[in-house]
Amino acid sequence: MNRLLAHLGPPLRALKGVLGNRPITRMELAFLLFNVAEPAMWVAILVYAFDRGGTRAAGFVTILLMVPAGILAPLVASLGDRFPKERVVRFGYFAQAVTTAAVGAAIATDAAAGLVYGLATLAAITYTTGRPNHHALLPGLSRTPEELAAANSVSSLMEGVGGTIGSIASTVMLAVSGVGAVYGLAAAALFLAAATMLGVHASADGRARDAFRPWFLLTDAWQGLATVVRSPDARPPVAITAVLTAAVGAVGVLTVPLALEKLDLGDPGVGYVTTMISVGLLVGAAASVVLAARRRLALAIVFSAAWFAVSAVLYGVTATVLVLTIASIVYGSAITLLDVLGRTLLQRTVRGDVLTRVFGAVEALWLLGYGAGAAAAPLLERWLGLGAAFAVCGGVMLVAGLAAFSGLRRIDQRTVVPERQLSLLRRIPMFAPLPPIDLERIARQLDRIQVPSGTEVIRQGDIGDRFYAVDAGSFEIVRDGTAIATAVEGDYFGEIALLHDVPRTATVRATSDGAVWALDQEEFLATVTGLPQAASAAHAISEERRRTTPAS
Repeated sequence: MNRLLAHLGPPLRALKGVLGNRPITRMELAFLLFNVAEPAMWVAILVYAFDRGGTRAAGFVTILLMVPAGILAPLVASLGDRFPKERVVRFGYFAQAVTTAAVGAAIATDAAAGLVYGLATLAAITYTTGRPNHHALLPGLSRTPEELAAANSVSSLMEGVGGTIGSIASTVMLAVSGVGAVYGLAAAALFLAAATMLGVHASADGRARDAFRPWFLLTDAWQGLATVVRSPDARPPVAITAVLTAAVGAVGVLTVPLALEKLDLGDPGVGYVTTMISVGLLVGAAASVVLAARRRLALAIVFSAAWFAVSAVLYGVTATVLVLTIASIVYGSAITLLDVLGRTLLQRTVRGDVLTRVFGAVEALWLLGYGAGAAAAPLLERWLGLGAAFAVCGGVMLVAGLAAFSGLRRIDQRTVVPERQLSLLRRIPMFAPLPPIDLERIARQLDRIQVPSGTEVIRQGDIGDRFYAVDAGSFEIVRDGTAIATAVEGDYFGEIALLHDVPRTATVRATSDGAVWALDQEEFLATVTGLPQAASAAHAISEERRRTTPAS
């Protein structure tokens, strides 16, 4: 029991901290309302299309809404890296409310179906601002990594609860009032979400932002995609997300013939499956409070992938409602765990100034991957049969988890709190203004280099490519052949060449066996110059050193 409490204590304290964090609480309430509106919107437009053209029309509308939204998601989401994120979230909810209300009005006035579909497509594009900017704002409002993990779990809980409320409410309103009323409900929820966000004011990050130009969104979106491709820390969780989206899209389609044909449950059976999956989402959100708070997530992610595979196998062998219920709950919980754990890894490892555009790329993956999986599902069923099709979905997810394990373990090794590095960075004035989460991320980027006595760490006149902090030993700083200073534990050097783009201004040589922590130029400049307080401190230090006792 004591061991159990020891494991549960930290995440529960972090969860309590989230509930006591007023800005995050308001954000989560707004996110709940967003998740009430989104499924209601989808149910309404699919019913509207089905009534006018049957299954073919419903499929056409699904593609019409998802493809443009998926393509534009990285561009729309990247607004959060150009403007204060809380403002983008507020504006996003307001834009969603206005476009959703416009669709409802068009339906209520019997406008042409083409106009309704066009407005619905526009609304679907505005919905892509919801998740990326919500998740990118959370790190700036969280006071510790554990609180951030707990906030992610609460966000998943809000998705599950909101989705369940939205699905039930839309079903009731379709029976009572019709499609237009469902859109009216969704618009009201989104207006309330925008109003709730008025109470959220994140601390200004102070990052220098260029004057906005619309074409910057293209470069921002491309940078987000490039970060996903180039970053060894971003690739594993994003790859798992890509496979997850396709598998979820396929399973979502395959559960329909499972309920209607194999189990002969009729139309209510499809609704029952959706409800049980929602229950699973809530179960997964509760479990993620404990798992996501861990510093090491690799095993938890692989377990979640295996859990997903178990659910797929259960679906494939289902012959009773009881097994169907268990499979749906397991499936829903696996989706939540994979989503929360992957998102937490991205928040821990991706730089804050590109985080929103990376989440925009992930949002695009969800939309396009889901569509691809849904399109592949009928082919799998036709070629392999229903049970084997489910097994393929589970197997692919399990293989993806196992294939990503080594990359996830490397990330885990860097996410252990680097106390030594943190203590050094906190004593360096140019890093002191950084938020705790950014400071911890930078600490993980440091490479420790052993330096034997007599070794030159940098040489006057060379091109600078790294910043250094002394971890142990003694180093003399030499300019033009004359020793001008000594650096010991806690001192630092190398910033002048990086900040001013000039050759090294001095030579630094070890006078005893020692060690230094090194930070690459790109990471140093992105961090220090991106925050005015840090940039001011860095430039003041470098100018003073150039006038007096320069060190690099």
